[in-house]
Amino acid sequence: MGSKGKNFEKIYQNVAIQIMERCHGAIKITKHGKIIEVYDPKRHIWSIGLAGLIIKEECKNANLKNWEFANVRSIVIKELLGKSEK
Repeated sequence: MGSKGKNFEKIYQNVAIQIMERCHGAIKITKHGKIIEVYDPKRHIWSIGLAGLIIKEECKNANLKNWEFANVRSIVIKELLGKSEK
C-alpha cells in the first residue's frame, strides 16, 4: 500500500475517534459489529438510524469522499468491538 495508504488510514482513524468522542462513547453495537443505536449530543437524541448520519457529517467535515465513509465506519466498529472485549 505504501506511505499514501498509511496516511489515509491515519486520517480515517482520526475521523473515527472524532465520531466516538462526539457521541461520548454512547454507541450501542451488536457482537457482530452492527451499530444499532447512537446518542448525538448535538441533537440531544438517541436514534437507531443516526449513526450513518453522524459518520457522514464527520467525514464531510474532514473533506473525505463518499467512498471513504465505509472505511471510517469499519474503523469505528473495530474500535468499539475492541473496547467491548477489554
